[in-house]
Parts: sequence; C-alpha cells; structure tokens
Amino acid sequence: MDRAVKVFTVLLGLIGFSSAQELKACYKAYLLFLPVAETCITYKQQNNNLKVESFVRTINVGKLVKRVYNRGGAEIELPELSPRRFVYYQEEGEFKRYQEYIFGNGKIKTTEIKYVKLSDQIEKKEEKEYNYKGFVDPYTASLILYRDSARVEKGTVKMFYDDKEYWLPYGVVGREQIDTSAGSFITRKIEVHPNIETKGLLKPRGTWYLWIDEETNLPVRMELKFIIGSASARLEKVEGDKNLLRNVLSAKK
Repeated sequence: MDRAVKVFTVLLGLIGFSSAQELKACYKAYLLFLPVAETCITYKQQNNNLKVESFVRTINVGKLVKRVYNRGGAEIELPELSPRRFVYYQEEGEFKRYQEYIFGNGKIKTTEIKYVKLSDQIEKKEEKEYNYKGFVDPYTASLILYRDSARVEKGTVKMFYDDKEYWLPYGVVGREQIDTSAGSFITRKIEVHPNIETKGLLKPRGTWYLWIDEETNLPVRMELKFIIGSASARLEKVEGDKNLLRNVLSAKK
C-alpha cells in the first residue's frame, strides 16, 4: 500500500509538472560595443494562464552613468490574451515607484506609490479606476504585437499605461537573418512608434525596431531609443520551452 501511494504521488507530481511550460530569454544591451544593461523575461504557462516576469538593470558603464533597476510582471488569460494583473517596480536614478493594475468586471483599478527618492518612505499613493476599453498592459501589448505582426503587415496595438490609453502603430518592414549568441534566426523586422509619455528615465522616443523570430515569435534583437540615449539589445540566452510563445500566440480563441 505504501508503495502504491508513493507511485501515485510521483505520477501526480509529473502531471503537475507537465501542465506548466516555461521559457526564459535573456538579453544584453550595448552602447557601441560596450554592454550597458541586461534584461531577462520569463514566461510561464499553466493551463489557460500565462505569467510573465522581467527585470532590466544597468551594468558596467551604464550603471555608472545612470543606475536603473526595474522589475515587473503580468498575469494574462489564454487564449484571448486578456490582461488580469500588471505590476511594475522602478528604480531609475533617484526615481522610485510601484504600480499595480487589476483588470476585471469591465474596469481597470490602478495603484501607484511614489517614494521619497530611493527610500521606503511613501511620498504619494494614488488609487484610481478606469473603464476597460480593450487597452492592455505593456506585457500583454508586447505579446499582441508579436502575434499580430505575424498575421498582418501593419496595425496598431492598444496599450494602457500611466493613466493613459495609447494606440501604438507598427509595420513589418522586412525579413532578415540575425546572428546572436543564442543562435541564428530568420526574423521579421518590425518598426514601432512608441509615442508614450511616461515617468522615469526610460521614456521612449523616436522609432523602435524589433526583430522577431519567424519560427518561435521570440524577439532576438531590439534597437531602442530613450530620452537618456539609445541601445541595441541582442538575445544572449534561451532556456526552457523555445516553442512556448509560438504555441501561446497561435492558439485559437
């Protein structure tokens, strides 16, 4: 009997493990030939839920110029890519804040906490509520961009951030082979106009370019511009289920 219980427990554990898929992609951003920042994004799917977590931090010379350490995450319902929860914590220079968005019942409930410089002392806390009109958090917006750019050459993504609704236009401008430390990829090159007015140092500006792997829907290269400068980010490492994004983004509603 004891042996049967142990076997049954192991089988349950294997079933639980097999129902969750995980993918981790790490990038480094370069200024000229110097690495100035690193970021990792982790996707974890369990049944009809997708959890996304990420961090970005400056390193080496980048850390000396401006210290940045941001981290956040989202919970997204599949297969519709419907946002459920978004959190983001920022430390940029002496700017520090926390944001949380809860999506549900046709509403977006937001919480924003601004701190006194980099201390834990709260300078200001605001809670607001908005009607949900199909505008999603930044993580969900990125996934919708990857999905839709594989289907149509031009379009817009609806994103909600910092109390505002944004229409972000994109266009597929070509196909290229991109070689990275994680391998060689055939990609579609996307032009994005992130006309976003946000707080902190990492305010987007100009035109962004993203190279998305045609096979896996994974970004492998990014050319990004901010008010503090530009950076070229390339995929350095991939761990886990490389087909997770392809499977999630091709799933039928």
